Amino acid sequence: MNDQPVLSSFRSEILRLLVPLAALTAMASFAAREIDPAGAAESAYLAVLATAVLLAIGFLASWPAIELGLGATLATAAVWSLPPGPGRGVAVVLVLMATLAVAAGRRLTRPYPKQIFQVLIPFALALQFLLRAELLFAPALSFRTLVALIALPVAGAAAVAVLARRHGAPFALLAGATAILLAPGFTVASTLALIALAAGDLLAWEELGWPSKAAAWIVLLAPILWEPGPGLAAAVCALALWRPRLALVLAVPVAAGLGWFFGTPWEVMARQLAWLPMVLPAALLPERQRFEEVLTAALITATVPQVPNLATLAAPLALAALRLRHNGAITVPQRVWTGALLGGTALLASYPWLREEPLAAALSLLGLQPGVALAVWIAAVFLALAALGAWMGRGWSEPLRSTRLAGLAAACAALALLVGLPAPGTELLAPGMPVVLDSAHPSWEAGLPRREMRSLVLESNLANGAGLARGTPVATVHLRDDQGRTLGWTLRAGEEVGEWAALRPDVARTGTRPPRAWISWVAGDFFAQRYRSRWRLARPERFVRLRIERVSGAPPDLALALYLLEVQR
Repeated sequence: MNDQPVLSSFRSEILRLLVPLAALTAMASFAAREIDPAGAAESAYLAVLATAVLLAIGFLASWPAIELGLGATLATAAVWSLPPGPGRGVAVVLVLMATLAVAAGRRLTRPYPKQIFQVLIPFALALQFLLRAELLFAPALSFRTLVALIALPVAGAAAVAVLARRHGAPFALLAGATAILLAPGFTVASTLALIALAAGDLLAWEELGWPSKAAAWIVLLAPILWEPGPGLAAAVCALALWRPRLALVLAVPVAAGLGWFFGTPWEVMARQLAWLPMVLPAALLPERQRFEEVLTAALITATVPQVPNLATLAAPLALAALRLRHNGAITVPQRVWTGALLGGTALLASYPWLREEPLAAALSLLGLQPGVALAVWIAAVFLALAALGAWMGRGWSEPLRSTRLAGLAAACAALALLVGLPAPGTELLAPGMPVVLDSAHPSWEAGLPRREMRSLVLESNLANGAGLARGTPVATVHLRDDQGRTLGWTLRAGEEVGEWAALRPDVARTGTRPPRAWISWVAGDFFAQRYRSRWRLARPERFVRLRIERVSGAPPDLALALYLLEVQR
């Protein structure tokens, strides 16, 4: 190795491959020698996940890729040293996310290269592996899985590269990040939305000939064939990049028609529209010449049907991201906010959280459920930051203002997270030692700390409970105070607790619908789950004893496992 920076050479490319492959060899060899089958299966899965992400990071990182070697070493050390379970998965994913953040930050904070597509491909692949981590757990990677993991992010990266030519790389990256936040990842819906926007942008290129523009028209209208309602909304948003006023004229009847055809109530439209300021608060301050595009995005956001899911909002929100005001006081906090959302979404979408709606779960960490109230709160904070940034810029240079404003925005996001997170309570169970209630041991009780409590948090799951109807009582929680008065809380199958093996193929075929899982772990060839429930008291009270017991009529083979029991003030 010489002392000169090497951007691309045969030796550097080989080293970019060898480091992740060495980590794969180390983790796979460790998995092959584990005694516990579940721990070995988890180690093998983490090895595949880490290698996939590290390979993408290797081709994203600037040379010398120091973060690649450090990330591979730390991920391997976490697999080797930590006990199997969700905690090890969290540690590995955090290492991978930190490595990706450093590599992307070093590469994207430099002047953007002309071949930005070569930068976007590994970045998109790494994000896809994190946001769609459950696909890497398949016993055999099918053609459909390979398309979802590789083809879709490459197509999405190509669309973002096309958008970057006319709108600039920073705003194209904001649009791409906003689109994949909602799905999450590059799904068919989010990728088609980005491709349609790229096709609409190509129509505005005067140097293109009619064959290319004809092809762009075909691509622009293609989402309608996939899903008529969301496809029509995506086509209108794409048209706004070519003819903004025409798109606004069309958006009014399209929005009205979608709202009428799908019977969307006004309160649902308001909640959908709230996603615009929650994800893109900078859209509240559009430039006058870009007002048509932002208004089109708002109309489509409020009325587009969420078929199949929240990813149908990708097209209007990505359109709004492309047409943000080009002002550092507005774009700098927006970039920080988008990066924070992307990091939180990637964490909650990856193992072991595997959230179905990770963006909503990430926003709920701020203390409010996603909706109009949270949108108003985020908008108020953002407008205050924008005003502060405009005032700061009067006497400072742009780089200094951007740096300090980014730091303030990051501090505000961290403070909101700290305020929104609940204060830790008092745990009643020893960590890593679940309590199992079955026919032989039908109850468990413990003393409570002598102070007022406001709520009780329970993490649990059922064994042999797949055949229970939803709402069937399985256990009762009793609280007793000094005077002997008791309060009771019933745990019901499918509501507060669910089957631990609900995703096992034989159990899934029974049609069992468990509640949303709180955390997952590898149990052989499927993800096992446990569930979190909270009992909120009407007012803070003081109790001295807690008792949990199975209901008297429970099936003999039914077992309830308690993993966490926490008293919160």
